[in-house]
Amino acid sequence: MGRDTGNDAARDLLIARGADGLEHPGGTLLAHLDRVEARLADWDARDELRLAGLCHAFYGTDGFAGHLLPLEERGVLAAAIGEEAEALVYFYASCDREFSYEGVGNENGLFRDRFTGGTFTPTERRRRDFAELTAANELDVLRENRELWSRHGGGLLKLFTRWRSLLSEPAFEAARELLTLRGAEREAFLRGLERGEVRAGVVSQIERFGAFVELGGLDGMVSVAELSWSHVDAISDVVGEGQEVTVEVLDVDMDRERIALSLKALEPDPMAAFARAGFAGIRAGTVTRVLPFGVCVKVAPGVEGLVHEKDLGGLAPREGDELSVEVTSVNLVTRRVALRLRG
Repeated sequence: MGRDTGNDAARDLLIARGADGLEHPGGTLLAHLDRVEARLADWDARDELRLAGLCHAFYGTDGFAGHLLPLEERGVLAAAIGEEAEALVYFYASCDREFSYEGVGNENGLFRDRFTGGTFTPTERRRRDFAELTAANELDVLRENRELWSRHGGGLLKLFTRWRSLLSEPAFEAARELLTLRGAEREAFLRGLERGEVRAGVVSQIERFGAFVELGGLDGMVSVAELSWSHVDAISDVVGEGQEVTVEVLDVDMDRERIALSLKALEPDPMAAFARAGFAGIRAGTVTRVLPFGVCVKVAPGVEGLVHEKDLGGLAPREGDELSVEVTSVNLVTRRVALRLRG
């Protein structure tokens, strides 16, 4: 079935079922459905997904109680738009959002059909289609209704950030453009943050200098130094894009509109625990890094110290080598552990 034929048949069916007379943010339900289909077209969605966008309200949704067709008449819609597009409409309509939204973002996550109560793991393609259609639908609703934008925009931006790997680049950028706070809302959000406050967020982007975390309308930055108490070789070893994290607010710079965050602040300091437990005596350590002025040696989980080159006695240890060392001092301010090589 060609896209134009399916589109015409779908619109005829929508009008016959009264979609042009139902109120919806931005006008009528039909106007909303037309805009969703147009948005998916702008994102270069395939024909079946665009038709599903136009028809996604036929069976109602978890957020739209009404329906234009009872489930007993699925064949009517399938005849108009094709079986694949109709299956997408059913899948979207059947979503139990509270249960399924978390699973959609996970490869092995479960999806619950609210009509049957059954659960299953969707295919990656189906999860991508669902995420794209959700973005097109929700962004249109929030663009047309400022109150809903204020109430739900931050939560949706975190959701779409969590789903970033499933969304097309145009869809994700559209979400960022619409849902990122600006103007008075942005200033109010910044002023509402306090040092020491703990917030839930989603990692939105990884850079060489740290990770950006979406807090619900604005990004904050976790620098490399604030990711972990342990040495970080690669940021991706600690966090990944789309990962949900809990962070502490370290600072809010109102002039530059920057938010400094920390992951490690919410974790016990292994160096402090090491110092409190006492560190006298000789212990085995593993060389973790070889530097021009010495070697770093791991002496406890999350604790590394330095053996200076002058104290190596001509040895040339390599990463992974085991050394016998004595801890001579621990400085919790400078975060330095001094070591002496023992025979």
